[in-house]
Amino acid sequence: MFECFYVLVCDKSLNLHLASRCRKFTIFCLTLNLKLVLFEGRTMSYKLILLTGLLLVSLSISANTAPLVLENETGKIVKLESYLGKKPVYLKFWATWCKPCMEQMPHFQHAYEQYGDKIQFVAINIDLNDDAHAVAKVKERFSLSMPLFTDHTGRVAKHYEFMGTPFHVLIDSDEKVIFQGHEADKPLDNTLRLLSHNGNVEKARLLGEKQGKAAPLVIPNKGKKAVLFTATWCDWYLADTRPAMAKQCELAQQHVNQLAKQGIDVEVKVSQLWTDQSAVQEYIDKFSVTMPVSIDYGNELFIENGINSVPSLLLYNDGKLVSTQAKF
Repeated sequence: MFECFYVLVCDKSLNLHLASRCRKFTIFCLTLNLKLVLFEGRTMSYKLILLTGLLLVSLSISANTAPLVLENETGKIVKLESYLGKKPVYLKFWATWCKPCMEQMPHFQHAYEQYGDKIQFVAINIDLNDDAHAVAKVKERFSLSMPLFTDHTGRVAKHYEFMGTPFHVLIDSDEKVIFQGHEADKPLDNTLRLLSHNGNVEKARLLGEKQGKAAPLVIPNKGKKAVLFTATWCDWYLADTRPAMAKQCELAQQHVNQLAKQGIDVEVKVSQLWTDQSAVQEYIDKFSVTMPVSIDYGNELFIENGINSVPSLLLYNDGKLVSTQAKF
């Protein structure tokens, strides 16, 4: 009896139920047994019924990719795909503590009043150092009438290559991204006007902001490890709008500096939001940081660890998470 081996080229962390990243192969076989071979050496066997001599078997392990979801004001989970393909979509990523976001809110509301019947407006709070009460206050302050959502997982922002607030993404009726921007300017207005006419724009205007590759987070099996999730700007940018949070960011870095002096393995992961290597170096110099500091490009580790506020300190012992600290 022959055996067919389908080798799935996956991330080591991927399980069979999340195999959307795997490549798929098609092979010929004469067999009644099919084995799936994963990197970690485990196998799973399935029975095939051989109806003819030579059988072409096409295996597609494409466990459904988790849909991009948002939470609306009532707490209902909404799939973003439910808005796509029907008419153009305007995604605006924002935060309540973001000064330019607040400055742009009147423009956003005016655009909604002008084009809301022809373009689907989706206001997306990025859920970093924010809460429902703060969002409600902004809604009332600017008399916002478009649908408001929260990206609790951060996956919608990541999918659309979000780099910093405010961030505009326009998607045409064919579900193609045709505009990205941070300013409420003429290019944005012109694209909205064109989209409102026929749902399409001939020439896309994309920012081309390239993300780097995030350094992996390595947790040792033995000993203690501390990982601080923060932002290079939170101690000064939030000083006016969120002074208590700004102070916590300062105290958090001072705290991990002390942990490092005690011989504990410490690492700092900073959000990619409005951050580049020069900002990282300024941060290192300001706080006399001696431990590794790296940008979490794509906010992969923020998402993976459920980090929705900065600063957040994760403490590990012998490879296991033992505590999470947000107050210092």
